[in-house]
Amino acid sequence: NSVLQDDNTRPHRAGLSETTSRIWEWRGWNGLPRKEQAQLARELHQIKPYQERNKAEGIANMLSQAITTQHLVYASLGSAEYMEFVLKNPFNVPQTVTIHSEDPDLSVVTNTEEWRYFKTLTNTPTPLEENMFHLEEGSPGPRVYLRPKESIHIPLKYQTFLCDHTIALQVVFKAEDGKPMAICQVNVEPTPHVVDQAFRLYHPELCFLKKAIRLPPWHSSSGDASYPSCPPSPGTTCQTAPGEPQDVYLKVPGSPSPHIKMFFVMVFTDKWMAAPSQIWQIYVHFLERVDVSCVTGQRSCQSLVLRGKQAVRKVKCFSSHPQEIEVDPTGVFVLPPAAVQELQLKVQPWRAGSRFLYVNAVDVEHRRLLTTWLLCLNVHRPVLSKAFEVCVPVGGGRGSSKRITYTNPYTGSRVFVLRSDHPDLLQFKEDKFQIGGGESYTIGLRFAPSQSSGSVEILIYVNNLEEKTEETFCVKVNYS
Repeated sequence: NSVLQDDNTRPHRAGLSETTSRIWEWRGWNGLPRKEQAQLARELHQIKPYQERNKAEGIANMLSQAITTQHLVYASLGSAEYMEFVLKNPFNVPQTVTIHSEDPDLSVVTNTEEWRYFKTLTNTPTPLEENMFHLEEGSPGPRVYLRPKESIHIPLKYQTFLCDHTIALQVVFKAEDGKPMAICQVNVEPTPHVVDQAFRLYHPELCFLKKAIRLPPWHSSSGDASYPSCPPSPGTTCQTAPGEPQDVYLKVPGSPSPHIKMFFVMVFTDKWMAAPSQIWQIYVHFLERVDVSCVTGQRSCQSLVLRGKQAVRKVKCFSSHPQEIEVDPTGVFVLPPAAVQELQLKVQPWRAGSRFLYVNAVDVEHRRLLTTWLLCLNVHRPVLSKAFEVCVPVGGGRGSSKRITYTNPYTGSRVFVLRSDHPDLLQFKEDKFQIGGGESYTIGLRFAPSQSSGSVEILIYVNNLEEKTEETFCVKVNYS
């Protein structure tokens, strides 16, 4: 210990290096006990490989920066950005260079026709060499042959179908020994894109959405009709088929309610998809499904359950077709936290067939949508009691009046309501009437005038006060 504590004695005499002893002198470690000095010596010995490794990595990074060329690209959604990189063989011997891109959005243009198309599109006067690239199965990328000291132009294309943030991508050119010969780093700055059309689609939850969207006829600059193509979006299938008319077929996997899936569809009309002709933004709302089977002209009731969340809300319900759907309660009601509110739907459709309608529950204070129900209606035609045929003259501006007779089938007095599926063409003299048991009533009909000839069938519903249909008449109106 006396040797290590002596200021005039070097600690390397105890088996330590000259560098370590200097570090100890600089940090004042000479006065430490021998056991602690030995521990510090072991720690410094352990750090030394890490320092050597960092030194090698630092040298490699400096060499990599020396052969890296920076390129800035302002990219827009779906548009291809074309660039050329000058690759030079610095060796005095020929080299077969392998080109590797770390991201599929940044690729080498290996097709000669595509290369010529982009050179013409961007007015790039550099030379073009046919069949310059060699493509081998299993290779990390295309290969190109360079003579000693030769320089060539490598065509690159960046194109993305996702709305990305700022990103840096690299294309590495490796020599035959596997070491990088040159690196092209492309720094991508996204720019805003234009949305030509927006679609909102509503679909039952956990069900595949299959939708066809009709395309307008497109023509190329030469005047020939071109066939649009749509690249697939993540998680969706988008296809087009040749021929007329042209449709875009979408297939979107379902999600639970109330998930909203948003994606873009880009329509290209040029062969090499340089820039989209149109960009569509599509929202798919997956909603809770409520199946309702009913008859036209007759009211059907359906119950829904609205559950409260953490806070008190003032709620009002709205329907997509207020003439066919009534929601009870009709006004604003208070929904306490964790409470359950039962809603009564009164559905009275006027057209047969299958279709979708919507009911929305809205927080009127914060103007927020709480939930949406998708009503899947399966509407049947009623059983006809009688059929009539009426001729109405075209023009004249006065229309025509007719009468039909209805007899009360009950023994007691009843009140009946008259409905029609074409209120714009037919009006009743009285919308409501009361008659005694077994008595008859004359229904006055007033048909609106028409300026064109043709025929239409109008259904007349005789309903009770609960809007249950007692009888249905069919009147075929011939305008002549």
